[in-house]
Amino acid sequence: MNKTIDDQIVNQLETIAGKENVLVNELDMEPYSHDETPGLRSFPEAVVKPTETEQISQILRLANEKTVPATPRGGGTGLSGGAVPLCGGLVVSLERMNKILDIDTNNSMATVQAGVINGELQREAEKLGLFYPVNPASMDSCTIGGNVAENCGGANAVRYGTTKDYVCGLEVILADGQIVRAGGKLVKNATDFSLIQLLLGSEGTLGIMNEITLRLVPLPEATVVLIIPFDDLSALSEIVREVFQTRIVLTMIEIMDRRTIKACQEFLDRKIPFDEARAHLLLRLDGKDRKELEGSFQAIGEICLNKGGLDVLVVEEISDQRKIWEVRQSIHEALVDKAHLLTDEDVVVPRTEITNLLSGVQEISKRHNLPVANFGHLGDGNIHVNFLREDLEEEVARKALTPALNELFRLAVSLGGKISGEHGVGLFKKPYFPLSVDKNYIKLMRGIKKVFDPSNILNPGKIFD
Repeated sequence: MNKTIDDQIVNQLETIAGKENVLVNELDMEPYSHDETPGLRSFPEAVVKPTETEQISQILRLANEKTVPATPRGGGTGLSGGAVPLCGGLVVSLERMNKILDIDTNNSMATVQAGVINGELQREAEKLGLFYPVNPASMDSCTIGGNVAENCGGANAVRYGTTKDYVCGLEVILADGQIVRAGGKLVKNATDFSLIQLLLGSEGTLGIMNEITLRLVPLPEATVVLIIPFDDLSALSEIVREVFQTRIVLTMIEIMDRRTIKACQEFLDRKIPFDEARAHLLLRLDGKDRKELEGSFQAIGEICLNKGGLDVLVVEEISDQRKIWEVRQSIHEALVDKAHLLTDEDVVVPRTEITNLLSGVQEISKRHNLPVANFGHLGDGNIHVNFLREDLEEEVARKALTPALNELFRLAVSLGGKISGEHGVGLFKKPYFPLSVDKNYIKLMRGIKKVFDPSNILNPGKIFD
């Protein structure tokens, strides 16, 4: 790694952002050398924490002039290495750009700075009877800017969609420091919306998202959660098909397998019902009142029981629903702490291929003698495949991981899927990117990158070279 930041550049950064907002000590910079991707770490030469738009502009202008790599960073909760400063240089952390600027109840819109925590926005919107539905498991630590950069999904995507369905306006700073604005408090926009869509999911390679306008929806007045344990997973695709054919609009259909349940139970020191079942389905319905939902959850419960469900637990109390969500939120930490997680991959396939995907994953696990835990978003075909070390020696597990991952991604693509549904490509999945897209697509993306960032300073080395 070539050194790109000298004392003069550090002094200039301190002049722009204030000495207290520039870190150069290795111990101080350690949290910025990684995200939540197991095994990925690379130290920056400096970290800067701007507090104003103009500061970001000046920082990028300086980085562009001096050809200093600049890696944007939100909450550092990513799982593909997107915020890891592979080429050293500068980390631009948006953590202090954390103000909710406006929640407009008349237009059902929120305008926020990039460093606002997702869960904070949700709670503030709910106080006003509004709802921001994008709810990743890391919602209490991930930022809206990071969500936009990764086009974040979450459990509610079945009914409400993903981040791309809510971003109506953006302020973005380009590599040369130019500030560009697109969209606004507009539900309909045929003028400059294409730029917003291009930047969504660009993983910090085209610009730094700074100010974001998001569409909000009415807060559901009633919510019911169903927990349905299964021992036979062969009917999962059929269950999803039949549920969707009822035309009942579910908010989420999640799955947690036995290994996942056991790890969460141990991590939280909390008994989970039917913990010996092979898997749990978690389903949520939103509506005006319980009466409206009752017929729906009874119909869904009947489908699941007919397809091998062991029971249907109906959870109506908000406090109990929160406990269930706490289990779902704890999965990553539980697998890291209790099962020695090697990697959390989020392949996506058509819903009808879920059963084939899960059976294929089990075959890969057996073939390489590598434990696996599966959970994720059954309703949109996005499954998180977690290869684990458990009691294996580190060297043995790592040796098995590379061919297992290669087979996993090839399996997903062979089923009509992609190598990521919501985590992004980043650094970790970069070697597998050509499996999902053809060479002409990559050539086109390189051309777009060159227009936005001719000097290749923004998050270099991510997605593709």
